[in-house]
Amino acid sequence: MSQTCTNIMNRFLELDKHEALPLRVSAHILLCKKCRTQVRLMTMAEKTCREPLSIPTEDSNQAISLLMKKIDPNYQPGKPIAHISMRRWIVGGITMIFGMLFFLIYSKSLNNSTLDITFYSFFACAVSAYCAIFVGSNMDFFVKKIETLNEHNLTLRS
Repeated sequence: MSQTCTNIMNRFLELDKHEALPLRVSAHILLCKKCRTQVRLMTMAEKTCREPLSIPTEDSNQAISLLMKKIDPNYQPGKPIAHISMRRWIVGGITMIFGMLFFLIYSKSLNNSTLDITFYSFFACAVSAYCAIFVGSNMDFFVKKIETLNEHNLTLRS
């Protein structure tokens, strides 16, 4: 293995999980069959090693229950996790859109540009806050989606 391949593989191994490959590393891996094969084999090995860790365990396992009690004294084994409905988010978004359309139609008869600028500035802040709160309260979904996309892209690259 050449010195360039060794340096590229060292750089690849220094990356954090799902971190984007630098352009130089990507280009070399695309052009070098040995490095491409090595990266593909390492990716497959990592997936194989990770599989036993992804097997769900039962909540009734005594060790898990004791650990969860230490973390959260209010933990109840077997207690169902509350489902978060998207209906409220959709209704809230549609209500904001209808509110903006109503004001747009109503303000046409007023011809007050100061009122328009004030309202649209407020509405821009409200939409930004709505989106930020939506992403913040559903962070686990977005993190899982990003991890899935990164794994898919990593598989495609190798």
